[in-house]
Amino acid sequence: MLMSLNINNYRIFNELEMNRLDRINLIVGRNNSGKTTLLEAIFLLAGAGNAEMALNTYVIRGPDQGVPINQKTGQTFWKPMFSALNTSNPVQITGHDVVHGPLTLDITSERQEQGTIEFPIDGPDSDPVADLLGHRSLVFHYRGSGNKQVESRIRTKKQEFELKQGNIEPPFLAAIVEPRAGNTHEDAIRLGTLRRQKQGHVLLKALKVIEPKLQSIEDNSSSGAPMIWGDVGLSELIPLPTMGEGMTRIARIVLAIAASPDGIVLLDEIETGLHHSVLPKVWEVIDTAAKQFNAQIFATTHSFECVEAAHQSLGMNDFLLHRLEANGAENRCVTYEPEAITAALQHPLEIR
Repeated sequence: MLMSLNINNYRIFNELEMNRLDRINLIVGRNNSGKTTLLEAIFLLAGAGNAEMALNTYVIRGPDQGVPINQKTGQTFWKPMFSALNTSNPVQITGHDVVHGPLTLDITSERQEQGTIEFPIDGPDSDPVADLLGHRSLVFHYRGSGNKQVESRIRTKKQEFELKQGNIEPPFLAAIVEPRAGNTHEDAIRLGTLRRQKQGHVLLKALKVIEPKLQSIEDNSSSGAPMIWGDVGLSELIPLPTMGEGMTRIARIVLAIAASPDGIVLLDEIETGLHHSVLPKVWEVIDTAAKQFNAQIFATTHSFECVEAAHQSLGMNDFLLHRLEANGAENRCVTYEPEAITAALQHPLEIR
């Protein structure tokens, strides 16, 4: 479990310090204050210097999967990883884990020491000099438990990526649950794993928060692809996605936690698809699952009701609220203890 986190020169964060973290961390703040960026940074740190993370859709924002790879791809989508687009300053993400101790990830953009240009250059707008200057590698340097160091790098070639990988041993598992995104196939596989461990009841109990009539769940491929199905007392089982967005959302959260024992689960816009009336019970479900699988939770929200519900359900134990503030190049994290959250909710102060 991470006890503290520092982020330097990553996207909006010129410098951000989070000096105290807990089992469950709820992240609030205005638009463009860095809530999703914070989750990305933790995800990168969990990769233990794996440069392939630079291709992960959780890290690269905006690329269309159908866009062909070219030598400008790295500059287009990797350059925004650096604060103020300044690739001369390295990204640094550091954390202190209760088990693994200090962890550090440095990401640098380095110009290629050597490269080749193939002639003829295709396209009327091609500039071979600019193409050569655009040859850069993204270098990941990681220092982990026992001062173990790993370096890996990735660069774009003509129609592919070249990866040179070190011996990667992630310090902990990490999973991201995005709003309105997911894979029903992956959901079914995770449920199958949970059922094999004789813990399928964990998800069933969680889903009953939304649908009390639910009697059982199973991973089934009768539709031609693996999917989660549920019994709500009808003549046949029905697919989980047809029961509503809230059911799918809770299922993905609980399954991500179960798939990340002793790890970290990152929940972006946690309230998505959930009515405010069920949020207290949802937080109880998350708290129970996090303790059962020894997982640490980082969740973002824009919802005042979500903050109220978390405070109501989690109380004084294992819960902190962090408000991110961005003022030009300055970033700040204000951490609220449970007593401060109570006072803020009573007055009411702006804590989102």
